[in-house]
Amino acid sequence: MKFIHLADCHLGDRFDFKSGLSNQIRENNKNSLEDILRNNKDLDFLLIAGDLYERSLFTLKDYKELFDCIEDFGKDVFYVAGNHDYIGEENEAIFKMKPTNLHIFNYENLEYYEINSTRIYGLSYRDRIFSKDFSYDIDLDSDYFNILLVHATINNPESPYLNLNLDKLKKIGFDYVALGHIHKWENFGNNIYYAGSIEPSDFSDIYDYGYILFDQGEITHIDSSIMQFYDLELNLDNFKDENELISYLNTKLKSNKENYLRLNIDGTVNTKKIREGIRADYLEIKLTEVESLYNLVNLYPNSLLEKYRKKFPQRISDMEKRALELGLDAIYRSRDD
Repeated sequence: MKFIHLADCHLGDRFDFKSGLSNQIRENNKNSLEDILRNNKDLDFLLIAGDLYERSLFTLKDYKELFDCIEDFGKDVFYVAGNHDYIGEENEAIFKMKPTNLHIFNYENLEYYEINSTRIYGLSYRDRIFSKDFSYDIDLDSDYFNILLVHATINNPESPYLNLNLDKLKKIGFDYVALGHIHKWENFGNNIYYAGSIEPSDFSDIYDYGYILFDQGEITHIDSSIMQFYDLELNLDNFKDENELISYLNTKLKSNKENYLRLNIDGTVNTKKIREGIRADYLEIKLTEVESLYNLVNLYPNSLLEKYRKKFPQRISDMEKRALELGLDAIYRSRDD
């Protein structure tokens, strides 16, 4: 038996970036799912553990493209709706147009689909909040390979979402539990897994993203993501010069991914040189206050600002840094007098 477990694609989501970059990330999410389906047509079936898309932002065109993609995949797809893609009255009619190989679990009671010698149990969301308790009184038939597919939290009784008690869950005896909701993949033992997201979406997502492959009992997390995010804090004192800093950063970037990098730099650096030297698809640089003043000098070549700056070496102590900051600030303000 061979199947894939994925979750939290968040297709169509709105991202907290400039519109052009948000559109690129949105397109990458779509392409990432399409790549997974295109490259895994030898599966027996596919599991999707919720938050497949953002229901409030998904258009009829988006639904059609998603349904066409799943239909082209050709294999059975078992899907539970989560808190971002719950199926309510507003979009329930849309799913009457779904392809025949897309199987959606209801929201009333735990049910199962049977495929060959496998039973897949699942439960969807009807609303953004999941208010019902999960029933652990499940009598599994050991003649089948039993899978649970849910969008849930683990050991978080205060959660407004479906919460599962890990110890009780393990005692039921599922052969595999496919979880969604948490964007970082995780193994709880007893073949209980969060698949994580297929793609990162912002600078808090700094792990590996993709899906879980179950192949004849062997379980592997596949890093299939198109994008990689980095959020780094660096001190120039730890590098010989800017060239060494640039070289260090370039070795961290992955050649087979789009790299999105946010740098917090402590030290006086030439940001233009860093931007030109780093091979990132997107780069944010946040500087200390003194560094911002230091780069401001570049706007006024051959000025008193530049002459004062040259009084200080590239590497300066904290006291010298403060003197540089105060001096540049005073000279810059004096231009208005």
